[in-house]
Amino acid sequence: VTLGIMPRLSRPIESMRPRYDVVVVGSGYGGGVAAARLARAGRQVCVLERGREFVPGDFPEDGAAFRGEVQVTPAGKPTVGDPAALFDFRVGQDIHVLVGCGLGGTSLINANVCLRPEARVLADEAWPRALRDDPAGLEAGFRAAEVMLSPRTFPEDQEAPAKLQALLRAGRSLGARAVRLPLAVHFGAAERRHGLTRRPCVSCGDCVTGCNHEAKNTVAATYLPDAVLHGAEIFTEVSVIRVERAGAAWRVYYDCVGYGRERFPEAGPMCVIADLVVLAAGALGSTEILLRSRAAGLPLSDRLGQRFSGNGDVIGFGYNNRAPVDAIGWGKRPRDEVVPVGPTLTGMIDLRGQERLADGCVVQDGAVGDPGMAVAGREVGVDPLPVPGGERAGAAVDDLGAALRVAQQQ
Repeated sequence: VTLGIMPRLSRPIESMRPRYDVVVVGSGYGGGVAAARLARAGRQVCVLERGREFVPGDFPEDGAAFRGEVQVTPAGKPTVGDPAALFDFRVGQDIHVLVGCGLGGTSLINANVCLRPEARVLADEAWPRALRDDPAGLEAGFRAAEVMLSPRTFPEDQEAPAKLQALLRAGRSLGARAVRLPLAVHFGAAERRHGLTRRPCVSCGDCVTGCNHEAKNTVAATYLPDAVLHGAEIFTEVSVIRVERAGAAWRVYYDCVGYGRERFPEAGPMCVIADLVVLAAGALGSTEILLRSRAAGLPLSDRLGQRFSGNGDVIGFGYNNRAPVDAIGWGKRPRDEVVPVGPTLTGMIDLRGQERLADGCVVQDGAVGDPGMAVAGREVGVDPLPVPGGERAGAAVDDLGAALRVAQQQ
């Protein structure tokens, strides 16, 4: 049920102007920050997002809804599923990637953590010199992001979720530092920020399938409404194809997702002109746009697309442990049938600060959203525990698993 409090930020495509000072492609953290800062600077900003706009109440809460929000794209093959679906799986030869597709990017389905890295991580020569040589500017950037995202730890005056208690016990048994994580989640009384109402986290555990309770401080609840309040115009279901020079300006060629224009290739793409273009469509999206632009004649480096890397994460699952950790999200289950799960991640065992940087790591607790619960179970080779709605989630996973297997074979 849509709460009806969070207003829509996007505009109908028919209202797009032919020219803007700035066109921002993508609406995740990179695009959201750029749109907000440039709009605050008085520039006329247009944001183009490939996915749909989701507001609390729109995110999937059972297997049937989850199935409708999955798209799978094998390398070199057409997309299977709705091209504007929230969970965008890209299947490759050596790596598969999950991308969030929607206004707010992958922040819609992330785990909310706002943890600063060790200082020596960003001192590595792999980072641009301008970043390494300006620690004061980097610190100011961290502070600005924290002001906008308002990271908080799980409240000390609330009973800690079972999974957090288990993690803290594990940390103590290791003699390691175990603490609560700073999260871009709203705790405490309801309040208005950036023109939107933020409500307290209900500990449903469904952060990674999308927050339906107005508690998650996504880009769509922070930077993007701030951008709109300062005059930015946002358009969704717009897929950018390529960019090209137009004298001192740029042409941004795009198509509309879900309108059926692909059946009429002779119509060609549409375009908008901008003095400045910010490509913030993610590691995959921005690279794809640049590769297509280079193929159309835009001079770019021959190293484009190289040195790609995934996240430095490892996810593990424990099954039928001695101590229950209540790490399955609520989904659509009635409140009297569930216990508090907490946000997806709530704490960490901090094993950083090692002599060798590469030896450091953090260990965090975790929860899977109810629609994705069966995914976790099937991936580790066991059937998930029976819960109301589990059969529906299982059907969704069967469909997704079959699509991924076919894509790998192709």
